[in-house]
Amino acid sequence: FQSEGGNADAIVAKAAATGLRQLWVRVGDSRDGFYAKDVLDTLVPKAHRAGIAVIGWGFPFLHDPVGDAAWSAEALAWRSPEGRPLDGFSPDIEMATEGVAISETRVRVYLGLVRQTAGDRLVVATVYWPNATRWPNGFPYRAIAPYVDAFAPMAYWSCAEPGSVAQQSLDRLKTLRPVHTIGTGWDATSEGGRAAAPSAHETNRFLDVSRRGGALGASFWVWHFMGEEQWSALSSFPWPIPGRN
Repeated sequence: FQSEGGNADAIVAKAAATGLRQLWVRVGDSRDGFYAKDVLDTLVPKAHRAGIAVIGWGFPFLHDPVGDAAWSAEALAWRSPEGRPLDGFSPDIEMATEGVAISETRVRVYLGLVRQTAGDRLVVATVYWPNATRWPNGFPYRAIAPYVDAFAPMAYWSCAEPGSVAQQSLDRLKTLRPVHTIGTGWDATSEGGRAAAPSAHETNRFLDVSRRGGALGASFWVWHFMGEEQWSALSSFPWPIPGRN
């Protein structure tokens, strides 16, 4: 809970002023289980009063997919003091390079249990963007698809052109499920990438291609690393809500 120094009022105020419609909050992982109760108790009621949905995001390492489903179920079972739940849940499905025991069978076991627990609430799979090494057979997108309502590809462009990464993600994944893109919101120096934060132009390009390509929405990872130039670009970008004038 590093965003805005952990101040829920400041987070909601900035989100509302920027025009955000969702907040994605990390709620658990395989090592520590569900750990976000206190954060959610404070944040969710304030976000909901501002008309902002809250999606719980978690990291299953899948060494024990049934155990991972158990802490994910705790997150989905959480209720605010007013009795309000999370609006949805997004498991981050990654690869062995991140310590994950990835396999189609483990994915199906885990997501099958999560889907059952979530009921009619939104389940979104956070996944890698489907580049040439991962699509069509390098990552289990097709095994994931039956259990989720949408994909949220981590379309981090680094030194690539933001629009091309967004477009490739949309072109491939929307054949399986609707897509909500996630773009770069940090200086990638620590990961061997370029030593520069995303510019307003890159941010606008990513958002424009995502919207025109049919994305449900777009996000950026991660809040507390985003610079003011990127926040300003995000705030000024028009993304109409379907059905509203």
